[in-house]
Amino acid sequence: MRASYIDKALVPGEEVIARAHYHWLNWIVPGIAVAVPVALQIASWIWVGTGTRAWLNYLTIGLIIAGLLYFLVQFIRIRATEIAVTDRRFIRKTGWIGRDTAEIELRSIEEVGLKQTVWGRILGYGTLTVRGTGSGVVVSPGIDDPKIFQRAIQTAQEKLRVRLGVQALHPGTAGPS
Repeated sequence: MRASYIDKALVPGEEVIARAHYHWLNWIVPGIAVAVPVALQIASWIWVGTGTRAWLNYLTIGLIIAGLLYFLVQFIRIRATEIAVTDRRFIRKTGWIGRDTAEIELRSIEEVGLKQTVWGRILGYGTLTVRGTGSGVVVSPGIDDPKIFQRAIQTAQEKLRVRLGVQALHPGTAGPS
């Protein structure tokens, strides 16, 4: 089995605490993009006369090819994205041939935002936004169990603070002057 990008990027002594994955709903639209044209093709074989079927075949075959291409693109996007938090940093890698990575050290993370719609809360998915000092914003939509991953990042930050001997700021306390 080949090692993932994140496993290869770990420095000696660094450990992965949690990995995030896309929610199963990310497969619904690509699946529909293939299933609907296939169903139309089958329906045309059953109910449409042979005179009309020729142009309908071209249309449905074109839609099936387009649906398969869309499915393939989404499959690659989902399978080629890795999101993890280690005991030192947050890592998000996207891309298969071209690679785009974002790495934010835990001590540089200012905010770990979570956005969930009503359906997201019911079905267990959401968008995780990690905002780092001087390193921008990393948005990860469609994450499965984002609250658990958010908590993993916050726990890793707290463990790092303890390891480094840094006092965590609690609401209502004054920060360094």
